[in-house]
Formats: sequence, C-alpha cells, structure tokens
Amino acid sequence: MPPRTPPPRLSILFARAAPVAVIFRRGPSKHVEVVRWDTRRDTFQRGHWFQGRIYDRRSDLSPGGELLVYFASQFNRRSVRPDDPYTYAWTAVSRVPWLTALALWPKGDCWWGGGLFDGEKTLLLNHLPDEATPHPRHRPQGLRAKPNPDACGEDNPLHRRRLERDGWRREEEMEIERAGRGYATVTPEIMTRGHHAHPLRMVKARAIEGFRRLERFHVAAADGAPVLPLEGADWADWDFDGRLVVLRRGAVSVAEVVDGEISPLRELIDLTADACEPREPPASARSW
Repeated sequence: MPPRTPPPRLSILFARAAPVAVIFRRGPSKHVEVVRWDTRRDTFQRGHWFQGRIYDRRSDLSPGGELLVYFASQFNRRSVRPDDPYTYAWTAVSRVPWLTALALWPKGDCWWGGGLFDGEKTLLLNHLPDEATPHPRHRPQGLRAKPNPDACGEDNPLHRRRLERDGWRREEEMEIERAGRGYATVTPEIMTRGHHAHPLRMVKARAIEGFRRLERFHVAAADGAPVLPLEGADWADWDFDGRLVVLRRGAVSVAEVVDGEISPLRELIDLTADACEPREPPASARSW
C-alpha cells in the first residue's frame, strides 16, 4: 500500500474593512500556495506558489485587502550566500494573491520579521531600526513603514498583537511545564472572539505537547456553554459578514448564522488536489 499523503494545512488572513481574505495552503512541506477569497461572492483566485516557508502568523492584510505583508524564508545551499543582498529571509509587501515584492526588507535570519498594517498605507515593520533598510530595487512608494524598536521573539508577540487588534480576547494564559525532552500543558491558552450580531463566541484553546503546537476550536454561547464543536479544524473564525468559516483537511467551509442559530456547514472549495505550478502575475501586481 502506498504511503498516505497528509492533507494540506490551511491558514487565513481576513481584511478588516472589506470582504476579502487570503488563504495560505501549505503542502507538501515548504510549498505554499496563495489564494484570494472574495467572501461575499465566494469566488477564489489562485496566485503564486512559493517554494520555501511563509510565516503566516507574522503576515497581515491591509484593511481594504489589496496589499499583503508577509515574512518568508528560502533556506537551501543556493540561497545562503554571504554576498546575496536579498538574504534567505525577508519581509515583503505585495498585491494579493501574488508574492511579487513591491517593497522588500532583507532580514538575514528568522527572528521576528513580518509586519502589521496600521492603515492602508501605514505599516508597522517588525524589524529593528538597524534592520529596516529596504532593498534598493524594492523601496516602498506611498507606503510609510515604521520599524519596531521592540521587535523580539518569533511569531509572538506580533501574532498575538494581530489577534487582539482583530477582536480576539485572551481569557486564560497558558501554563506549561517540562516533560521529558519537551513540554506539557498544565493550562491551555484560551482566546475568544465574539460575533458582531449574535451572542456567540469563537473559542480557541492552544496547548503545547512535546514541541507540537495544538489548537482546538469550538463555538460557545455568551455564557460559555459549548454550542458547536469544530473537531480537526485548522482554523475557525467569523468572516466579514458574520458567517462561520472553518478550514479543515484542505477544504474551506462556511455556515450562515441566523437569529443566533448556525446552519450546517457547506463546503465552498477543496484545495487538496492543487499542485505546485508556475503562475505569471498580471502587470498590476508588478507596480505600485
């Protein structure tokens, strides 16, 4: 029997002021596809494939959903060259769903990096001031990039800052302890995000097992009582119009929320069969 191919892993970024999202499809290892989703029309536009790693937790969409800031690395014998001005890790700004760098800041390592949009043309660049010089061929035009003198860590604290900006609230801190060569979770981190029109909350419980990060989701009532389990979800959230969105096993599913009741989930698209292929970006993705 041939070995079983695991399903791709999906993650998502939602724009704050428009019905637009970006889906990152990861699989096989270190192959990432970028897909734009119009969440009102439920249309999907497949963009670039990237052979390397995109750190989705250090990435962000501009409020209107037109620009993407992402942190990426491409580590191999050819990419690690002392004289390469791009280095093997960088932060870039591009047009969704393409990765063509309009602006790019070489990083040189995988600590911190990435960024958050404060506005449509204002970016918090998660680089220390002495790391915030753009590549001479990819200078920002009309975009104000502010370095972060407090840049530290890896995904956090930037990822947590993005979640809190987008309405997630931390209800309980994680407590872990050493267990053999890894870690065990004593108390999981609990974060919640309320629905904008109904007394429902998305609940995310995060734990560490060994060195693996585990996340589990469910929908709860305002009093905390579980309403809908979401077993096996890679991610779950409310979209711009308040629908329930679940990413699971390579597929995107949604459910309407009417009078506080959640309809059955229906699958919109399954990205499992997507295969890495070259795609040429349009001219509009190559310039400001």
